[in-house]
Amino acid sequence: MGDMGDFWRDVKPALKERSQQKRADNREQSARSLTDAGIQFLSRNAGAHLIVTGANGHTYDFWPGIGLWRTRGSTKDHRGVRSLIRAAQPTTKESHD
Repeated sequence: MGDMGDFWRDVKPALKERSQQKRADNREQSARSLTDAGIQFLSRNAGAHLIVTGANGHTYDFWPGIGLWRTRGSTKDHRGVRSLIRAAQPTTKESHD
């Protein structure tokens, strides 16, 4: 008899490991992308939290494992390393304030 509980107990460890590996890959790739873009950052908590200094004078908190970032002093959430790079690079207009 097929028990869904047994199925998920069997599948959960593999899904958890895959999720952990994906977050670790995101941390590595995001740090590399920021470095390649010439954006300075400090790594905290074994790379789980990056403090990014933008050319526009703003500071950003970035969690690369999940792709979340915020401008310091703001409560608005943003997603993705590419949008963070756009926000942190010098522009003629201010963005993501």
